[in-house]
Amino acid sequence: MSAKLPGGHKRVLIDTSVWIYHLENHPQLGPPAGWVIESLEAGRFRGIAPELTLLELTVQPLQLGRQDVADHYEVLLDHFPNLEIVPVSREILLESAALRARQKLRTPDAIQIATGIRPEFPPRL
Repeated sequence: MSAKLPGGHKRVLIDTSVWIYHLENHPQLGPPAGWVIESLEAGRFRGIAPELTLLELTVQPLQLGRQDVADHYEVLLDHFPNLEIVPVSREILLESAALRARQKLRTPDAIQIATGIRPEFPPRL
């Protein structure tokens, strides 16, 4: 893929679904997700993700008794080039609650969005 990021952003919130589609080689969404992850790794932009991403990525491996895969995902996120894992702060939780109240979002989606709309971070993928 040779597409550019929407809006030419230099910092982008990477939703957990992008990681899942890439890691699980989803038939339709795996290739575009792979492009995003490869572009992040290559430094075409800087990525951010809330710590929530670690929880969401490790649930299925743990359900399958694959602690090794869960551990691999943890190391991957902790050391992935150009990726900042953002702690889920009180500020993010309060903004998440406001988003849920206004938009009727699920809690994980509200946390993702609240992380991305902080003034120092741009829109998400």
